[in-house]
Amino acid sequence: MCDLLVRNAIFREPGQADEPIRITLRMQKLLGNRNFRKLLTRQLLIARKNILGLSSLPLKHLYLQLGLEQYALKQLKSPHWHRKAMALQEIGLMDLKNLLTKIYRYSNHKNELVRAEAQVAIIKLYGFEGLRFLDVISYQLTAWQQIKLLNELSLLPAKNFSGIDKWLQSTNSSVVMFSLKLAGNYRRFELYSYVLPHLESAQENIRLEAINCLRKWEAEESMQYLFMFFPQETLPNQLAIARAFQFIAGQDDVPHLIKLLDTPHNELKRCLVRSIAQIEFAALETLKYSEMADEVLFSIIKQVEGEKRG
Repeated sequence: MCDLLVRNAIFREPGQADEPIRITLRMQKLLGNRNFRKLLTRQLLIARKNILGLSSLPLKHLYLQLGLEQYALKQLKSPHWHRKAMALQEIGLMDLKNLLTKIYRYSNHKNELVRAEAQVAIIKLYGFEGLRFLDVISYQLTAWQQIKLLNELSLLPAKNFSGIDKWLQSTNSSVVMFSLKLAGNYRRFELYSYVLPHLESAQENIRLEAINCLRKWEAEESMQYLFMFFPQETLPNQLAIARAFQFIAGQDDVPHLIKLLDTPHNELKRCLVRSIAQIEFAALETLKYSEMADEVLFSIIKQVEGEKRG
């Protein structure tokens, strides 16, 4: 019965999309059964996930016609976190924009999974504008939450949304991290002056994300700062800088890159040699027979030459 009802909604004629679907007396009685409602709601949500655009509107109309949103609101008031999380996911999937004010406060809920579902639901409902919850959250955005939010945003048309400059100055370090990812992914070059100070952050992971942002931008003007901070950086961040050089360094920077090869870390040498090869491949031949080319460096250069030719 659930499958039939959902199919009838999906395959309605375009002109009938807003018209109520005929509900049998037996179906009306079954709606009073909690297990039947759960099954029907699950079928509607599965169908909604798999159908995009205007074709999914009849499913939303059926959901509202049956009054199922009232049960989602009841679940929101449940003392059990998993029921709250399921209700938030349901509200987001069914595009219930009128419930935004009721779910917004859950974006800063004490339970990690509840606030994660609330944040994703808000993005589903309001896209980039929904990121306003970053203004108020006090809990940390986990790496997984950030991945989920970025994935949700990737499904939406990119807009020149505002607020990143403020989030880059947040006292919540995870908001700063997420903002650096937004600035890099969406090529927000005008935020250069807000990103650059994070190269001096006390937190290694924030410095790393700032380096990655500059790499994505291919920001040549940041070379002097990357050279400046390179010696004092941790090895993971030095590796990130070395990879960034491949995208933002120029021929004038090659002598300086060669000096950085004076390191005991072979992987770092390999990254630097790859950067040099990317900028000026001919420089490898000279470097290969220079005084600093010991057995290890010579082997790395031969390997990178093979990669480039291969």
